[in-house]
Amino acid sequence: MQIPATTTRQEGGGLSYKWIVAIVVIFGIFMSILDSTIVNIAIPRLQGAFGADLNSVQWVLTAYILAEGVATPLTGFFSDRIGIKRLYLLALVVFTAGSALCGLAWSLPALIFFRILQGAGGAFLFPLSITLLYREFPLHERGMAMGVLGVPVLLAPAFGPTVGGYLVTFADWQSIFYINVPIGIVGIIMGMIFLREGRLNPHTRLDILGFLFSGIGLACVLYALSDASTDGWGSSKVLGTLAAGVLLLIFFVITELSIANSGRQPLLDVRLFADIPFTTSNIASILVTFALYGGLFLIPVYLQDLRGLSAYQAGILLIPQAFASMIATIVGGRLVDRFGVRAVVIPGLIILCFAMWLFSSLNLYLPFGTLQVWLILRSLSLGLCIQPLSVSMYSSIRPRDLPQATSMSTAMRFVASSLGVAVLATLVQTQTSVHYTHLAEQVTPASPLGQYFVRLQGFFVAHGATLMQAKQTAIQVIAGMVQRQAYVLAMDDAFWLSLGLAIIALIAAFFVRTQPERIPQPAAGGPGGAPANQEEEPALVAVH
Repeated sequence: MQIPATTTRQEGGGLSYKWIVAIVVIFGIFMSILDSTIVNIAIPRLQGAFGADLNSVQWVLTAYILAEGVATPLTGFFSDRIGIKRLYLLALVVFTAGSALCGLAWSLPALIFFRILQGAGGAFLFPLSITLLYREFPLHERGMAMGVLGVPVLLAPAFGPTVGGYLVTFADWQSIFYINVPIGIVGIIMGMIFLREGRLNPHTRLDILGFLFSGIGLACVLYALSDASTDGWGSSKVLGTLAAGVLLLIFFVITELSIANSGRQPLLDVRLFADIPFTTSNIASILVTFALYGGLFLIPVYLQDLRGLSAYQAGILLIPQAFASMIATIVGGRLVDRFGVRAVVIPGLIILCFAMWLFSSLNLYLPFGTLQVWLILRSLSLGLCIQPLSVSMYSSIRPRDLPQATSMSTAMRFVASSLGVAVLATLVQTQTSVHYTHLAEQVTPASPLGQYFVRLQGFFVAHGATLMQAKQTAIQVIAGMVQRQAYVLAMDDAFWLSLGLAIIALIAAFFVRTQPERIPQPAAGGPGGAPANQEEEPALVAVH
């Protein structure tokens, strides 16, 4: 039997405070994740609005990711110095103001600068939301809590292309940023009214050296991964920046271990990776995140570039998977509380492997109904994996270490999502050329495409074209068909890679476990024998 680690607090005899916290943080989480996916679909519109090429406009996405990566490690320091509630509200204000300024941007450099501001605010929202929830929910209820938190985590990426496609099609590009403003204002007001401040530690000092190493190192890694999708992995700029980033992060780990072992406060306590549930859950979560963001990147491209759907039509087709994710996260959260993490995650990963295997046979003529079933199956599996892994990830982390633990896992999620998009984009680009060459070699007079070429040429001649014109037009048509087939085969290769990583995640899930719950010892001064300060580190108590 497990006993709640915290006492249930009520607001005026009504809704428990822990559920009020859950409702409040949903606004910030949904807004920040929605923004990270809604902008992707507006890239062509931004190119036209600012008269810029793709590489220049790509910085609208890259700058946001870099700002998040640099700012995330500061979560623990600022939450100690100014308080979790104040930092959460400040992050919401910065993100909301940054969103409004992005809509007012008069040039591409101005938009990129405001995206940096927006990303700096958004960086704190996810780790702080988890910390606020885990401060209130005992271990045996965290599955349900993370299930609720998982609704915006999985709904936002699914709704992003739909909302973005609608706004880009029927409104100005500025609206994709203005949509955050009312949501942010509601979140700020609710946070000011309902959230309670945690314990402050005003004597905490900023680890400048650790911040420089982590900030520059993460920025280099994320920049290299983002740029790899356009310049390719063979680019000297990509390889040089990636190597520099990895080297700086190695220096960061050495520095943080030295600071922690000397008794001082590191920026991030990397010794947390000695915690087995935290490490194994992070490994599995990174691999699942790779599959999640890889699919989010590939499927819209498939629907628009290969199947001819508009951005809005593609977004509409993706809506049912959002509801599948929502149902799976809520049900999965309750199942975790009852049966444990592995009993939910392992079946979820098995379903994910099956879904990735199905997607590896993607083709140009797949009925949309069949694709819809595959998408729903994939979303159900992700709903059973992502949030339960968060439950096990923080199951044995001490309350005072939660801001640092959530910061580290969030930074790793940023890297995993960037890596997923970069690796799959490069793989698709490379394999498209390979498949195109192989398919072109098979076009002979006796092959089906060769015979179709002859019929096309005859058709154009019959409609008034000269023999030379008919031949050139027929070659263009055949080349386009071969290119599209090569493209979809390259996507199949990308899903085969995702399947392999999902299998590795499944193996890692067998090593995932949750620790016995830490229950606070009764302390004098607390009402009803409860601890006087809930932020104090609890002692481990055996439960019979």
